Amino acid sequence: MNTIPRVLRNDWSTVRAPELAGWRPSRSVSVIVPAYRCQATLDLTLAALSRQTYPSELLEVVVVDDGSEPALELPPLRPARTTLVRVASGWGRANALAWGVRHSTGEILHWLDADMVVYPEHVAAQARWHHVLPYAVTLGYKRFVDGPWPAPEVVVRSGAESLFDGGEPHRYVERYIAQTDRLRLADHLAFRIHVGATAALSRDLYTAAGGFDTALRLGEDTEFGYRLAQAGAVFVPEPAARAWHLGRTQVMRAQAAVARYNRPFFADRIPYPRHARTAGGTTWTVPLAEVVIPVGDEPLERVRAAADAVLSGTDLDVRVNLLGPWDTLDDGRVSPLADPCLDLRLIAATYRGEPRVRLVTEPVAAFPAPFLLELPPAYRLARDSLRHLVELADHHRVGLVQVGAAALWRTAAVRRAELVRAPGEALRDAVAAVHGTRDETLAAVGVTVDGAPGDPGRRRRPMPSTAEVGGVRSLLRAAMLVGRLGVRRVLRTR
Repeated sequence: MNTIPRVLRNDWSTVRAPELAGWRPSRSVSVIVPAYRCQATLDLTLAALSRQTYPSELLEVVVVDDGSEPALELPPLRPARTTLVRVASGWGRANALAWGVRHSTGEILHWLDADMVVYPEHVAAQARWHHVLPYAVTLGYKRFVDGPWPAPEVVVRSGAESLFDGGEPHRYVERYIAQTDRLRLADHLAFRIHVGATAALSRDLYTAAGGFDTALRLGEDTEFGYRLAQAGAVFVPEPAARAWHLGRTQVMRAQAAVARYNRPFFADRIPYPRHARTAGGTTWTVPLAEVVIPVGDEPLERVRAAADAVLSGTDLDVRVNLLGPWDTLDDGRVSPLADPCLDLRLIAATYRGEPRVRLVTEPVAAFPAPFLLELPPAYRLARDSLRHLVELADHHRVGLVQVGAAALWRTAAVRRAELVRAPGEALRDAVAAVHGTRDETLAAVGVTVDGAPGDPGRRRRPMPSTAEVGGVRSLLRAAMLVGRLGVRRVLRTR
């Protein structure tokens, strides 16, 4: 039996982390500190890290100099296992963090900005969760304080507890945490509070989520938080992981400008919130849903009807994957009309130039798109069917919406289910355990089926209106009159 805890949605309270007092850690931690032209605050950050309660033999610190001139140096007050690496290519916080991960060895990765002064139990408070819940992402707490800053020696002596008075909380984050019962009731948007300065996760989860997007210059923590969520993460706030943030963040100083900068990048990479894609193009790097239609030996007309119904829907940010043996098509001589692969060839020709359609030969993994829709070729979506399915999944917070033979899978639920799934356990059952499922009728979401007479899902013609009925009756009377006149003329000619 799989012993990994099964957390339902984001209710982490079903998992018990070790108590800090008397706990003996066993997993190694790498604290990654990206730094750029900040020698003074870096010295304070490292001084505070030298006072951590986490065992020194399990703790390493990797400081990443992101091209500072003059180059940064390691101060004398620092943890015993501290290394300084300098970025050799690229720039920016995301690139520096990725560079630091490559030069680290810990089983647990812990981000910490170079303007943070942490309490002695900061690392241990977050690391304990990663000893019991491998798909957790822990979030520390911080207070923003103004200078003057103390000397590194003072930080070492005090251990950070009495360095400052009060300080300003991270209001947006703490308000959301409070509104969602410490994230236990958080929905699919919980990733938006993954805002960087202090967080931790397992190296395996970092790899599963694809690591940081090194092309981003701002907002990399939110974008990576989105992919962590799709990889099955549960976000855990840890109030015992306390810290001082030296000064205000760039977002706090220039909120409107930062939001304007991030908006196009987020819209391209993050399908949520939905209103972010009301401006710009219709094709995005990360679609809302990957739709898979198995082609098999289906005729062109049936596959085209199913695919076109998806492509013309209300939600345009979708990608249709036509699953079939496309590798069997070749340029060998064959009678065009007697080609044994005729329909397959015609389907390929129909969508070869459509950027939202892919011809695939293997099952599709939806990640990082939030949804995968398995759609039989006989099923026809109405214009708003996909939107309705997604709204149902989000409203009821489920990992699967089943509609006849069609299935809308939530990527985050599938990825987590794969982590906790027992040998021989059906995927649907594992998804139900970590996120819940819901069954809907075809009619409820506007889906019809191209089937035989008597098929309950067969497309039916709408009832004609009164005006239409009256018009048909008039035509019938005219036709009958013409018919009678025609017969009389024939009889007279005889």
